[in-house]
Amino acid sequence: MDCLELLKEKKLKATPQRLSILNILLKHEHPNIDELYEQIKAKNPTISLATVYKNLNTMIEEGLVIEIAVANKKTRYDIYEYEHIHLICKNCGHIYDLNKEKAFLKEYEQMLAKEVKSKINEIKVVTYLENCSNC
Repeated sequence: MDCLELLKEKKLKATPQRLSILNILLKHEHPNIDELYEQIKAKNPTISLATVYKNLNTMIEEGLVIEIAVANKKTRYDIYEYEHIHLICKNCGHIYDLNKEKAFLKEYEQMLAKEVKSKINEIKVVTYLENCSNC
């Protein structure tokens, strides 16, 4: 799905700043705020860090962008155009995306909803690996 469609789906205005953020996040490289800002600034030198934060927070509130908390490191960001979990290597720090179906998250969500007798709005999963194929 392209960035315009993603913004439209969330009823957000397609501004150049939002499109810049999403185009970088579409690479699924999970940048921290500094890395994200530097990549955006390289193409749009007049953009401020405050503008990036403001737009990032709006997209987080709408569920289009997700924050990934990594122990002892800066928060990382990812676009959430499909449901997935994050696998983080404790050895090298690389972050992998794993599709919700491959992670059997749908089944877990159904089981959990049945157990608590309530609908689950969302599940955010971060899993730490001892090492990975990137090491």
